Amino acid sequence: SSGINAEWSLRPGAVVAGLVSIEMYKIISGQSNVELYKNAFLNLALPFFAFSEPITAPKNKFYETEWTLWDRFDIKGDITLQELLDKFEKEHKLEITMLSQGVCMLYAFFMPADKRKERSAMKISALVEQVTKKKIPSHKRALVLEICCNDDEGEDLDTPYINYILPQ
Repeated sequence: SSGINAEWSLRPGAVVAGLVSIEMYKIISGQSNVELYKNAFLNLALPFFAFSEPITAPKNKFYETEWTLWDRFDIKGDITLQELLDKFEKEHKLEITMLSQGVCMLYAFFMPADKRKERSAMKISALVEQVTKKKIPSHKRALVLEICCNDDEGEDLDTPYINYILPQ
C-alpha cells in the first residue's frame, strides 16, 4: 500500500515537468506568437485538466514610445536628483513631477522650494536613506522608483517605473 502512495505522489511532479518542458521547447525554438503558448491548471485528484492561452500585456504609449508593465527605465550609477530630473527632460522629454520609493515621497513639484533645492543636490541613494530613515541594505542591487510625469504640454503621462541600479 505504501508503494502505491509513493508512486502517486510522483505523478504530479512528472506532469508539471512535462508541461513545463513543452513550453520551454517553444521558448528555445524562438516562438514569438503568444497564441502557441498555454497556461495549464491541473488537479490529479479529480482528475481535472484545464488549458488557456495567455494574452499579451496591454500596451501603453508616451510620445512614440510603446511600453508594457514589463518595461522600465534602467538608471545605472549613483546620480543626484537634479541629474535624474535633467536626464528625463533631455532623453525622454518628460518632466518628473513626483518621485517616490515605496511609500516615501522623494520629490514633488509642490514641495517647499528650499526642500526641493536641498534634495536636488543629493545622490538618490542618500536621499532614499534620509527620507526613509533606513540604511539601504548592502545586498540590495536596485531600487524601484515610481514616477509621475508630464509631457511637454503639461499633460500627465503614464510611464514605466525606474529601476535604479545601485553602484556596487
